[in-house]
Amino acid sequence: MNALAQRSTSTAERLRVMTLAGCTPWLLDSTEPAECDFDTYVHQFSVLLPPGLAMADRRRRAPPAGTWLPWVSELDTRACPLCIDDLDTDTDIAVMMAHQYPMLTSRTRHLCRLEFCAVVPGRLVFWDRTPPGSGEHAPPIPVAAAVAEIDRRSIAALTSGAVELGGGRVHAAVWFRLLRTVVDEVSTPLVRTGWWAKPLSATWKSTGHPRPLRTPWVPFEQLRWDEQAKVLLAAATAIVAVENDEITASGADACLLRPRSYKPVDPGTPPTRSHNPVPARSVWDGVIAAIDAAVAAARVDSDAARSLFGFARTGCRTEEDVDELAYAFVELGIRLDWD
Repeated sequence: MNALAQRSTSTAERLRVMTLAGCTPWLLDSTEPAECDFDTYVHQFSVLLPPGLAMADRRRRAPPAGTWLPWVSELDTRACPLCIDDLDTDTDIAVMMAHQYPMLTSRTRHLCRLEFCAVVPGRLVFWDRTPPGSGEHAPPIPVAAAVAEIDRRSIAALTSGAVELGGGRVHAAVWFRLLRTVVDEVSTPLVRTGWWAKPLSATWKSTGHPRPLRTPWVPFEQLRWDEQAKVLLAAATAIVAVENDEITASGADACLLRPRSYKPVDPGTPPTRSHNPVPARSVWDGVIAAIDAAVAAARVDSDAARSLFGFARTGCRTEEDVDELAYAFVELGIRLDWD
């Protein structure tokens, strides 16, 4: 990588992103097979089948330890024929790294199948379906809408790091493991799935293809390309069917594919009492208020002044008490010498 960076205008870090190593740890845990565990990657989620169902049979597809990488197959070069045709005559011919991953079967922009080919970098491309010496290659093969949709999500995961599902946005690592789980589930023999054989059978029937015979014991990455394409078609069909509520999915993580149901927020009930309780009132509060009102009236009304003085005088026992009361009235601004 460093040697290539020295001979180009890109840094080693930038070049690493363009390789399989740059897709760790979300696409695969590591580029070292010894550090990638098949059971952890493939079986940590469950979508179509209940967790643990037919697990002994599903583990039959587990390759020997240290020999497996998710989504990595020994396949030839693939490219989109329409993308190559759109290139100018003086443009160097190149293929996309993402098109070499087996989880993709189509070019989402053109909705056609990726074709196997041999490329002389920058110069020529030879299509496997085109007879030698022929000036025109075979017409592109269209793909099902479900496959194109799943491929669109995988491309989004590779380029943006996230995918929008019915249950919300999920990280690319979740998407690729979820997709790999569905690939494994549609490969499970129907006789091992009990009641859940019905939605699996309906899924395969809707694809128009029989399930490849080797899928019960051979991991997806080691299947031939035509077998992989059929399994991915079944997985894509199943995912879209779950999202549209067309089949029953009993896996613990099927909720990630379904739209979230609307749940209104409870407006709550009004409080029965204030958070700041009113302090208790004393019976003397009314007495004090009445006295203040009587004093205010006595300041401006002679009759009120005489009545208040007469009332207060009932508590006086001596002449000194009367003199003190009269002085208190003067202090309060109440006249006693009204004409």
